[in-house]
Amino acid sequence: MDYTQIIKEIGRGKDGAGDLDQAVAYELYGNMLDGKVPDFELGAILVAFRIKAESEAEMQGFYQAMDERVMKLQAPAGKSLPVVISTYNGARRQANLTPLLALLLAREGIPVLVHGVTSDLKRVTSAEVFKELGIPWTTTASEAEQRMNEGLPVFMPISALSPQLDYLLNLRWRLGVRNSTHTLAKLADPFSGQSFRIVSVTHPDYISRMGAFFINSGTKGMLLRGTEGEVYANPKRVPRMEIFADGMLQSVVEAEEGSVASIPELPAAMDAVTTARWIEQAIAGEVAIPEPLLRQVARCKSGVGLSLL
Repeated sequence: MDYTQIIKEIGRGKDGAGDLDQAVAYELYGNMLDGKVPDFELGAILVAFRIKAESEAEMQGFYQAMDERVMKLQAPAGKSLPVVISTYNGARRQANLTPLLALLLAREGIPVLVHGVTSDLKRVTSAEVFKELGIPWTTTASEAEQRMNEGLPVFMPISALSPQLDYLLNLRWRLGVRNSTHTLAKLADPFSGQSFRIVSVTHPDYISRMGAFFINSGTKGMLLRGTEGEVYANPKRVPRMEIFADGMLQSVVEAEEGSVASIPELPAAMDAVTTARWIEQAIAGEVAIPEPLLRQVARCKSGVGLSLL
């Protein structure tokens, strides 16, 4: 590929940059994942997309290339669609409750796969909380499939699910900013679309972009404004949650408006140990599970085809 020409096309700033067609985007991102793009040009391409943002066609091409490089898994037979949860942000100011969401779904008999980073220089990751909960990091397809068949939640590091994605994600620490891979990784699905994905966004601009992905791909999932970028519903206030299936926006949970009537009891600190102990208490019924998470679980049950009764 002519990377100079590509940089010339996409590197003219937010308002002046052009877009690549889907086929070119597919080839480009495949080369990026496979380490075929020289470092200098790779950095320029990543920063250019950071500034201009990916078009719909570029996202589709990137996704196609990514999907070919993600570990494939077989969902358990005789159970509902699996729920796939992405966790790439971590906790910065309040406890990370993504592991609680995974455990609540697994308690309902839903196969659950969580994938994401294992560490962050400034945040507490779900991986660290899972470890404190005694839930192992699963690194092979056979281990993941066995745990799901046993009704246990799975956490798989992105380094195991896709080493190529992990490489591009880690360029954040060299470049100083996130890149397109941080958006794409949230959509990674080892079940090739035969799942219910929970995807969160941080910036409002990405709501429509991610929604377009669900509609164009015809897959099932939930889209919401994340809690510090994580997929669990804000425990203090119900966020807007959009549910997609069969190429349509099928239902919406509207955001809770007005002042908050009461603040639920939450972990006293955001570190992994404190968070894990509180989650254990919540699962045991010793502390109340925040209502927004219960509503999120109910919508997920409906999304995977389980009765709410």
